[in-house]
Amino acid sequence: MFEVVYCSSLGTTRKVAEAIANQLGVTAKDVKTAGVLPLDAFIFLGTGCYRGELPVELKAFLRKNMFPGRKIALFTTSILGFHTERCKIERQIEDSGAAIVRNFSCYGRLPDADKNHPGWLDLKKAAWFARSAALTLYTPQLETAEFVSLVS
Repeated sequence: MFEVVYCSSLGTTRKVAEAIANQLGVTAKDVKTAGVLPLDAFIFLGTGCYRGELPVELKAFLRKNMFPGRKIALFTTSILGFHTERCKIERQIEDSGAAIVRNFSCYGRLPDADKNHPGWLDLKKAAWFARSAALTLYTPQLETAEFVSLVS
């Protein structure tokens, strides 16, 4: 089972989350309303890189859910500083006990910039990330129908 959860202030991370969720055949959920996720779910977790700090809502979500030992695929959006900001975010998420097994980054946008960002190529790359992460991290406990729909 896959869960796609995101925190987005300008909509860029939401759009990436929706492209990932669409590829996986699930619905993307905002961390503010996601609730507690099933313990057997593989989580695609997305956030903007707000100077390398996790948003308050995402911190609350991590506290609400039990993350020790859980595998997640992290996707981030950032205007600048992919590497340094993402590394800080990774450490904070790993401090919750989660293991980040895959990563994807996409450029963010400034508040007054192009509202059509991310573009179709960014969203295509996000879908490819979802597909490759799902196929590489496939485990026998996933239902066959769910897996078959990813390969077709």
